[in-house]
Amino acid sequence: MSKLQNDKDKQAATRVTLIGSALDLALGVAKIITGLSANSLALISDGVHSLSDLLTDAFVLIITHVSHSEPDRDHPYGHRRFETLGTIALGIVLFAVASIIGFDSIERLGSDSPLPIPGWLGLLVAFISIISKEWIYRYTKRVAELTNSSLLLANAWHSRTDSFSSIAVLVGILGAMLGYPVMDSLAAIFVAMMIAKIAWDLVSSSLRELVDTALPKDKVNAIYAHINKLDGIVDVHELRTRQHGGRSFVDLHVQVNKRISVSEGHFLADYISGSMKKAFPDISDIVVHIDPEEDIEHGNIPALPIRAKVEEVLYSRWQPILDKALVKRLDLHYLQNQIEVDLYVDIHMINNELESTLKDLLKGVPWFKKLTIYGTV
Repeated sequence: MSKLQNDKDKQAATRVTLIGSALDLALGVAKIITGLSANSLALISDGVHSLSDLLTDAFVLIITHVSHSEPDRDHPYGHRRFETLGTIALGIVLFAVASIIGFDSIERLGSDSPLPIPGWLGLLVAFISIISKEWIYRYTKRVAELTNSSLLLANAWHSRTDSFSSIAVLVGILGAMLGYPVMDSLAAIFVAMMIAKIAWDLVSSSLRELVDTALPKDKVNAIYAHINKLDGIVDVHELRTRQHGGRSFVDLHVQVNKRISVSEGHFLADYISGSMKKAFPDISDIVVHIDPEEDIEHGNIPALPIRAKVEEVLYSRWQPILDKALVKRLDLHYLQNQIEVDLYVDIHMINNELESTLKDLLKGVPWFKKLTIYGTV
């Protein structure tokens, strides 16, 4: 991701969070004051929920600032993991809020004191909360999708739980006004359960990300299908995926023709990477390992010699009939746990006797598989 795009995402996330914070503050204060005057425990609980959103909004602002910081020496992959940690912290805070509201509501239900009856003002505030929180949910969700932020998306769903909980409050107040005062306390318990549920979802999803859980199966299958359609790709294997602060990371091995050049293999790797990022915008980092066509069948890399050792053996054995200075080019192909040799010499030197003699001189070399001689001018 470019620095310019990163800055734009950060500004958009900050703006929507500040707007949500202002709305949460206004709603929280209005709900608590109205709940106290209208004798609605459910509305007071919902007000506490809205004020708790201020804390989560503060988390989002801080973590957004940190997570969008540029990579540095200590964090070469960036700071997106801070977003994941912030989401876990947000979930823990929400669970604590849910516990307080739930215990208080249960205690009130078990009390011998008569339950108060809320007034019409409580209904009005609950209705305003439903409309406003649904609006901020849609706004935040849109920005979260544009910036591909899991933390912002979590905050958006948190806003929608406010809308849902306000619906429960509305029903509870209405029930209490119709002669069922227990409905208000039951609505408060429902609100607490809803907050606890969203807290669990946030924490569990973030923990899966911290332990590098793979992307969903349908997403992985889509990646496989996309790569297999690309020209020059024989097959895909060892595809590994994970998430990192709302961004996806992919490592994969692709089979290509075993005779292509290093530069063509490098081009194919860049081609695959660019094509995948275009098809899957959430993928921010791709590592492509190029494999020869037949190499997949042989598993671990065998103990084969490197070029310097190979040349030492070849020229020492060929020295009686082929001087190293006469070799114009030597290509090595590490295939099927052995080495194939392509030898390029002056075209006037090529004859059947030269090829057969050079092959005979390599008999007994354990890693040698095949020799092909090419003439050049």
